[in-house]
Amino acid sequence: MSSNPPSPSSAYPRIKAADFLRSVQPELDEIEALGGDREAQTPVAYPFAGDSGLLVTYALDTPTQFITLTNEGMASLGLSPEELHVRAIDNMLEKVLPQLGTQDLVFYKALVSGDDFEACMLLVPGLWEDLTKDFKGELLTVVPSRNVLYYMDSKASFEASGQAISAGQILDLMRAAAAKVKAEAGPHGLSDKVMALTPDGWRVRGSFADPSSWLSNG
Repeated sequence: MSSNPPSPSSAYPRIKAADFLRSVQPELDEIEALGGDREAQTPVAYPFAGDSGLLVTYALDTPTQFITLTNEGMASLGLSPEELHVRAIDNMLEKVLPQLGTQDLVFYKALVSGDDFEACMLLVPGLWEDLTKDFKGELLTVVPSRNVLYYMDSKASFEASGQAISAGQILDLMRAAAAKVKAEAGPHGLSDKVMALTPDGWRVRGSFADPSSWLSNG
């Protein structure tokens, strides 16, 4: 029985933890041992933001699940890596833009996209420029799981019950919440890093375990 070939319209980006590539090595070993093409069956994956512990991967949306895109699969779509990335982002935005929004968590915010694409929205710098146009400092973000993304202004401050709450304290609250999400996410947990959006792209600024004293120099 024949099946329809994959279409570029079914390709989407996925953000995964860096250990994803290690997890597929046994399967690739078996493919190679049986005479298969290891390189062709290797997932398309690129490091994201230096030592963030994240990878950009791609997947085909099927009626039952997302299927990780391999080098062979990318070739079958007739796309170069650059073309695949652009098409996957366009497909994602077409799907999530109607429902994209933010949730105010008092001291920091959460991005809400639905369909487990929250982490993937890191791949759309123009979105963040719009969401943070009133920020006084850097945009800081954490992505503890594929469907949770928190962000804040590095120079934010609040006053509650006559007591000032500093950016460092806000970051501590955001990191603590993210650490809990990551622990509960299990295999879908992502990064324990705090990242900032800079003119040169996303950069790691610290981790859940780091003190927030660096903010005073930001």
